[in-house]
Amino acid sequence: VELDRRGRRPLARACLDWTERRPHLAGAAGAALCRHALDQGWCVRIGSGRAVKVTAEGVRALTRLLGVDAAALR
Repeated sequence: VELDRRGRRPLARACLDWTERRPHLAGAAGAALCRHALDQGWCVRIGSGRAVKVTAEGVRALTRLLGVDAAALR
């Protein structure tokens, strides 16, 4: 995943999601990973556009590439 380092955004930092109260990756690395997942069709935006849903293809890819438990993606 290619990182955009031109802006003021830090490379990576922890961020607490304000709706689900779960930590996630923020910064340039988090944005790049999110863009890649959206471009690959692994996730789709829902609702207001800030929330995402993992697609069936995303479940397969994240399980295969990262060993993520499919139940954790629901």
